[in-house]
This record gives sequence, structure tokens and C-alpha cells, in this order.
Amino acid sequence: MEQFLECNEEMNEKRRQMIQSSRHSGLLKERKPLQKRPLQFLAHPEFQTLVEAFPDALVLVDEEGRVALINQQTEKLFGYRREELLGQPLEALLPERSRMLHLQHRARYLQHPLTRQMGTGLVLSGRRKDGSEFPVDISLSPLRTPTGLFIISSIRDISERRHLEQLAHARQELLQTVLEALPTGVYLAQGEQVRLLFANQATFDLWGGHWQVGQPLTDFLSAQHIRLLASDGHVLASDELATLRALQTQKPVLQYQEAIERNGGSGIPILIHAVPLPAHLFEHLQGAEPGANGVLVVMQDISPLKATEHLKDEFIGLAAHELRNPLSVLKGFVEMLLIQSQRGHGIMLADWQQEALEEIHLATNRLIELTEALLDVTRIQAGRLVLSLASRDLVTLSRKVVQRLQASSNQHHLSFQTEVETLNVSIDALRIEQVLSNLLLNAIKYSPNGGEVALRLRVEQEQGQVVIAVQDHGIGIPIEQQASLFQRFARASNVEGIMGAGLGLYLCRELVERHGGRIWLESVEGQGSTFFFTLPISGQNPCCAPQSPN
Repeated sequence: MEQFLECNEEMNEKRRQMIQSSRHSGLLKERKPLQKRPLQFLAHPEFQTLVEAFPDALVLVDEEGRVALINQQTEKLFGYRREELLGQPLEALLPERSRMLHLQHRARYLQHPLTRQMGTGLVLSGRRKDGSEFPVDISLSPLRTPTGLFIISSIRDISERRHLEQLAHARQELLQTVLEALPTGVYLAQGEQVRLLFANQATFDLWGGHWQVGQPLTDFLSAQHIRLLASDGHVLASDELATLRALQTQKPVLQYQEAIERNGGSGIPILIHAVPLPAHLFEHLQGAEPGANGVLVVMQDISPLKATEHLKDEFIGLAAHELRNPLSVLKGFVEMLLIQSQRGHGIMLADWQQEALEEIHLATNRLIELTEALLDVTRIQAGRLVLSLASRDLVTLSRKVVQRLQASSNQHHLSFQTEVETLNVSIDALRIEQVLSNLLLNAIKYSPNGGEVALRLRVEQEQGQVVIAVQDHGIGIPIEQQASLFQRFARASNVEGIMGAGLGLYLCRELVERHGGRIWLESVEGQGSTFFFTLPISGQNPCCAPQSPN
């Protein structure tokens, strides 16, 4: 207590000097001494109830900086009894290093006593009776009474908040250190304009320029003269970018390939994973837009993989070409033997010989299909696949494919459903027939117990597209493997015992996208799958006519 009284005398002297200096300098107006009248309003029951009910520490201070009233929260927070603080200088509740600064702040505040936060530009700390210090948040409000001007100080202990802030800062520093060490680019963006929140150095290296925090993605690409290309080389529109698609659809875009073209140079192939994130994850992130969803993007330079892939494709193409001729010869001789035997020419074959020839014929057809698929893959990878577009009736083409494949299976019932009689679309008929055949054959193959396989076609005139769906009720696809199913040589884990090379869906995706459409799937393991793809239609010509009633 003696130390407190010494502090009291010292602060009273400093306060008198500060106030006197402020008056000489014009900071404070000369006023008459306060009359020694009891502060009757302090004893008002309603005022006392209000003060004690306040959740924070409240300290009422007069113009001289003397404590006139405190509540129980103040006693608990600072460790003083009420009678120990009344009439004492408020600076006694502050660390010694902050007392002169507080006097200067109070002198400025008395010029314009408004309700406001005291901590602007100040690091505030409180000092307990035992000498311990703790961070505080202080709000000031003026209270004018007949007795004079009083200042209400609302004091809150923010030790826990400061601890959490320090912990969050430490975690953010750790996360940033980890991300900076990654060889892949990682960035976090938010909002409809995809404004950058964070990016590691590998991201800037891939872009070839510095993306400023808060800058929209499209503005950055334009300023740096960067274009993003699809795997087939065409420039991606903004709504085709993986980052924007993930934000707009709120669905992850995984294993997506783009190429970064900088200043007209050669494109750098990258593999992108874009995962949408809900708005509440950004609530306490510096610079975040309130209520806006975000996206986490991981980019990987796959140039070395592409070079290795190119060598592999060259080998596969060479092998497929070398296999093509002998397989064609083998197929021709097997078909000749089967036909001549059926016509009764030559030596009559035994049953086992007939069965062996049929198995050879079936295996030869499978090998030929595989070599053709491999050749298509190498053409696509080398950019040598050319579409021969012409106006064709998609309804007639689809019906023909369904009828042809129905003859190949007695266990399955293939149906074709549409509400239009004709639909003229600019397509490469052979390639679209290849897509339809692949999807229908997959539906048959992966429905080993038979059942219905439906091909449905509908026109979405407003969107300028036709949507084709192939539905089966087969084994379905595990949900964790669906995102990668359109990659080369990708097969689901539940297809053991069913032959396949994993190239059909990859070719379907490439052919559909090269027609300007897109392909996707919906599947439940054990219940079946539905594959969808779209094709653009012309909105200027009468491309379709309604189906006539039966």
C-alpha cells in the first residue's frame, strides 16, 4: 500500500504538471475548481445496479483522473478492494512504462470526449495489485453530470484472445513455412472474382509473375499476359478454368490438365486440383471477404511426366502399328475357315476345332479393338486426331447403334428414349458412334446379371446443347474412384474378372470434348451407373423436330 501511495503522490504531481502544461498550450480550457459536493448520482440504486450488472470491469474517472467508482468486476480483475482505489489516480492500474503515455492520451481525449476505443495505436496493459500485467481492451465514454465531466472506462481482460491470436499466428507461420517448402504450387483464393489470399513461391514460379494478394485472377492473367490452354490447345474461357469451376459449382475439380502460356511462349503443362471451401473457414483470415466461399488450388508442373509420356506413346503407337497387319491377316484367315466350314467346303471340323476357331476369332477381334484404341490414344496425344465434321441426324445414329448392339446380347434389353424425331448436329459421325458404342458396351459388360440398358436423348434448346445419357443397373463405381475414371488405363477396383484396358472412357472424354461438349457420370456402387455427355447444337437452324405420336 505504501508503494501505491507513493505512486499516487508521484502521479498526482505529474498529472498537475500535465494539466497545467495542457492549459498553457490550449489543450484544456481553464475551469473553476470542482465544488466539494457529494456525487449523488453515484448512489442512485438504478445506476448502481447497471454498473454491477456490466460483464466487464467499469471504472468511473473524473477530469482530474481520480477514480470515483468501480464495480465488482474491477475488484476481481485488478485485485484491489474498492476503498483502496476510490480517489486514487487511474494510472495506478497501469504499468509504469505506460503512465506518461496515458496522461498524454487523456489530455487529448478531453478535447473531444466521445465514445470510442482507446486502443487505437496503443498496446494496452493492465497492472494488478500483485504487480502482474495482462493485456486489456479499453473503451471510453463521456458522462456529463451537474457535478462535472466523468469518463467511464470499460476494461476487458483479453489475455485469452491474445493467446489465441498468437497461437493462430504461429500456426499460420508454420503452415506458410511448410507450403513454401513444397515443390508444387499452392494458392488460396476467395469470392466471385477469385481474389488471392495466399500463394507459395512455387505458384509464382509456375505463373512466371507475382500475383498480388487481393488481386482478381482474371486481372492478374491479363496484366501478366498469361493464357490458360486446354489439353487440346484451345484457349480456355474464364468459366472453363478449374479454379472458377470449383467455386461456381462448389464441387472439386480433380486431375484436371491445363497449360500456362506466358507471353506467347510454349505452354507449360500443369495438373490442377481445385477444392471448394465454405465461407466460415475464412472468418478469421486476414484480408478475407466476409461470407464468400473460397477455393484451395494445387498446381503441379508435369512437363517431365509429359516428356516420358511422349516416349511411351511413341512406343505404344509403333507397337500398335506393327500388330495391326498380322492381326488383320489372322482375322481374315480365321473368318475364312469359319465361313468355309459352315458352307461345307473342305474337311468337316470337329466340335472342339470349331469352338477353338471361334475363340481365336473372338480374341483376334479384341486385340484389333485394343490396337485401334491405342492408335487413337497416340493420335490424341500427338495432336494428330482430326475430326471430319458434317451435319448428321443424331437420333437416327443413336437408334442404329442401339439396334446393332442389341443383337450382341440376349441377357440385356437395350432401349432408346427421346422426344424428338430428328436432330441434325455437326459431328464426326464415326467418332460419336464410337462414343455411344463404348458407353453402351460398358453398360452391358458391367451389368453381368443382365437387365435394362437405357440410352436417353434430350434437347436443351436454351443451353444450345443436346444431353445424352446411358444408364445401367450393374455393379456401379466406388465413389472415391469416380473422379479419375476418365484417365488413361483407369479402371474401378470392383471389376475383377471383367476384361478391359481402361481406354474406352478416356477416348470418350477426348472425343466429346473435341466436339465442344463435356462428359460426366453419376454412380452408386452396387446399384448402377449413368454416364452423361453433351454436344453443342446450332441455335440458328431448325435442328430438331418433335417426335410424331405413335
